[in-house]
Amino acid sequence: FKPLSLSIKELFTNADSKYKIPQYQRPYKWEGDQVFQLWDDIYEAYENKEKNYFLGSIITAKPRDNENSSYVDVVDGQQRLTTINILYVALYRFAKENNLNSEADRLYNMFLTNQYVEQESSKLKLKQTDQNSLAFKAIMNATENEFGGYSNVIENYNFFRSIITIDNFEII
Repeated sequence: FKPLSLSIKELFTNADSKYKIPQYQRPYKWEGDQVFQLWDDIYEAYENKEKNYFLGSIITAKPRDNENSSYVDVVDGQQRLTTINILYVALYRFAKENNLNSEADRLYNMFLTNQYVEQESSKLKLKQTDQNSLAFKAIMNATENEFGGYSNVIENYNFFRSIITIDNFEII
């Protein structure tokens, strides 16, 4: 076992980076306070010109149920990783809606999906396998208004969308 120190960019942009939230993990539970704190920490690190900011540990392991899987299981850090992924979806959708096409393509192809994978079900960089997978698909496909019921994924996506502006888009 050898721990690695990776940036968020390195965590998501490696062509082999594919993460899965295993069935045994608790569902995504982060709410407003935790999400706002993460946003505030990221923004504060930018304002203080911090080159690196420690977001916490992410622990992964080969899947128990399928050792040949191209995904690795997220054993610890699922809440942070999912929240960061939701932020990337919000940035991607903001870019698309504001005709920032090259930025939208970069976010989609580098941080959200693996463009080199042909099978559609294996394209996502972070695969939600719990009850939040439908909500995550809704925010990716811009159908969150049609989603039935409450979802922290959609609530936190809406929070990020409410605070992303042209002025802070490039910061993130």
